[in-house]
Amino acid sequence: MGTLWQDIRYALRIVGRNPGFAAVIVLILAVGIGINTSVFSVVNAVILRPLPFVEAHRLVMLSERPRKIETSTIHQRFFLWREQNQVFEHMAACSGRRPYVTGIDRPRYVWAAAVSPDLFGLLGVSPLLGRGFLPEEEQRGKECVVVVSHAFWQSDLGGTPDAIGGAMVVGGKSHTIVGVMPSDFMFPVGTGRAFWVPLVYEPNPEWGGIVFGVARLKKDCTLAQARSAMDVIANRLQQTNPEAGPIAVHRLLERKLGRNRQLLWLLLGAAGFVLLIGCTNVASLLLARATSRQREMAMRVALGASRVRLLRQMLTESLLLSVAAGALGLFVTFCVVKGLVRLCPADIPRLNETKVDWPVLGFTLGVSVLTGLAFGIVPACRTSGIHVGLALKEGRTPSSTGRGWRRVHGGLVIGQTGLSLILLAGAALLIRTWIAFYRLDLGFQPEHVLTMEISLLESSYPVYERCEAFFKPLLECVRGLPGVRAAALTPFLDFGYDGVESSFHIVGRPPAHPDETPVGKGREVTAGFFETLGMRLLKGRSFTELDMQEAVHNVIIDENLARKYFDGVDPIGQRVHVWDEDRTVVGVVGTLRDFEHPDPALGTLFRPWNQYFRDTTLVVRTDGDPLRLAGAIRAQVAELEKDQVITEVQALEAHLSDSLAPQRFAAVLLGLFAGIALALATVGVYGLLQYTTSQQTHDIGIRMALGATGRNVLAVVLRQGLRLALIGVVVGLAGALALTRVLSSLLYAVTPTDPLTLATVSAMLIAIALLASYIPARRAARIDPMEALRCE
Repeated sequence: MGTLWQDIRYALRIVGRNPGFAAVIVLILAVGIGINTSVFSVVNAVILRPLPFVEAHRLVMLSERPRKIETSTIHQRFFLWREQNQVFEHMAACSGRRPYVTGIDRPRYVWAAAVSPDLFGLLGVSPLLGRGFLPEEEQRGKECVVVVSHAFWQSDLGGTPDAIGGAMVVGGKSHTIVGVMPSDFMFPVGTGRAFWVPLVYEPNPEWGGIVFGVARLKKDCTLAQARSAMDVIANRLQQTNPEAGPIAVHRLLERKLGRNRQLLWLLLGAAGFVLLIGCTNVASLLLARATSRQREMAMRVALGASRVRLLRQMLTESLLLSVAAGALGLFVTFCVVKGLVRLCPADIPRLNETKVDWPVLGFTLGVSVLTGLAFGIVPACRTSGIHVGLALKEGRTPSSTGRGWRRVHGGLVIGQTGLSLILLAGAALLIRTWIAFYRLDLGFQPEHVLTMEISLLESSYPVYERCEAFFKPLLECVRGLPGVRAAALTPFLDFGYDGVESSFHIVGRPPAHPDETPVGKGREVTAGFFETLGMRLLKGRSFTELDMQEAVHNVIIDENLARKYFDGVDPIGQRVHVWDEDRTVVGVVGTLRDFEHPDPALGTLFRPWNQYFRDTTLVVRTDGDPLRLAGAIRAQVAELEKDQVITEVQALEAHLSDSLAPQRFAAVLLGLFAGIALALATVGVYGLLQYTTSQQTHDIGIRMALGATGRNVLAVVLRQGLRLALIGVVVGLAGALALTRVLSSLLYAVTPTDPLTLATVSAMLIAIALLASYIPARRAARIDPMEALRCE
């Protein structure tokens, strides 16, 4: 222990003698450590931190997967799952809804969930206040109780224990508050439900008959075994019920995370590359400095120090620098982590739980120590392996170094270049994807379009027929507002998922085989929908108010469906049998696309919408900024229905931009990491050539005395920089071909091994390496032979 403190004190003195050099090293490492710690804090909060449930690793969610799109299941099929189950020790169900809630500080629609009364017990979580649900409360007539979340209790119920036993009106019915859940409880995970009510196991107009399954695996059962067992059950159910689909089994967080899991691990790996490049850069600096310390180390060996003692001393100095860099990197983390969270896609669950806690601090310490060892081991070996006689011999240049160590130094620079190319290639691929998305023909014009989701109260509109009395006058009033160019209604406007798949056939052209029955997505729209969205009318006409009458049976198809099923035949005037009736095709419009589904597999059939729902989306095209008209439209809604609640208002362009959040997030961060890596690699090439030319001043002087010109010397040094860059590019290309494939789920219109992208970043890296080589090369070309040889 005494020698350890002696090594630390000596290391502090050595660092103090060269504060500028130490500051550069600490700064380079602090950037790498800070980036890694920031990204890890997000990964830890979202993926690594255990869910607040008992043995959360055994909890799974069950859902059906008809036509490869996961959805919930029907109550009756859930009963069959539970009856035939052999792999779960406990199963429950839940169903998400958004009822209108009064009796709270601000009446509004609130996200909630109907759950099995035994769900809290399955999760192993007890209420903070009050109780959970009783078994009998899943029965009709006894279900009007509610358990609220901790956040809802504080924000809407005053946060006092007196709230227990109070009442709140949910969907027009009074419910008794019986419990408050702990502050860290969130279920379904990542959804932020405000409260829970008992799930009544029967189809009803309030909660519907659609549920997700929640289950706890038996202790001796794996996830793979559970999936196999549920596949057997699904096949058995499909024999008696063709509508039953395959059953998906996921960990609780896995389904919600989706591709964001891969995105976060990808960025953590990229941050690790930045730190690794920083380590190689610092190792190069220390290796150059180690050469100048040969005489010092030779003196210590001559005085009795062993090689192990010197090695330990050098590693102590490296660890001292890395720990200081870790402390500064932690400061960097505190400064940037909030900005990183804001930059992340908003749909990542548990993102708001990101914080610098003990696991993050432990990660920072571990990374700092490993970093110190990583960049310190090569210089330490170089310094401790000196030849005492040569180092102390008079007239010997103490800073001279062997060819082997120059190769090690060059290898470090090659590694920096290769890693930088991998990051640059990934960033370039994502940027090209981003550009391709913005150039994508969406089939409509989202600029200057406002969308407004409107939900009528069931208590005021118990039957759908009454909804027309609200929506029809609203549409007429909105169309008459100044600045409104067009307006229309549709049940929902989620381009990727709306519409129900419907089979149809062209009248007079039966399919050759039953399996070839045409299938398309159905959409219901009012007159003016295509004009409001700015969709191209390719053939025929769009809907008019006359088409809205029930006696008229027309349909408009998109070009995707027309190309697939009417190839070579003019679809206008053709009749298709769909929705149990014959309809005439009166128009063909462009295919609707969005950034999540740029190449839709199915075509779309549009039919006139004359039977309104309580939940409807109003679409408005304006002359300017669409949000400027939001207040005027809200006023029109308020005139028609005083209790009306508008759940969401947003510009369609902003909504589509949010769809690009994963690609934008990855492109920005990878671009930032690649820029830092490129700067470090440039410094590495410059530092190596500057160091090499300074060590070869004597040799260069001899060459110039024998007739070599400054241009010859310039070419030699530039050739050396080019050789390192080319080797680094080859190494980087091999790594890019292997590693950029992990980006495939984030790419569009470009392949992970796109030749143009790889060639462009390679050329850019070579050009920057040559630019970094030019300054040392020019300095070497200007060496005065007499000055270089004077020491001889």
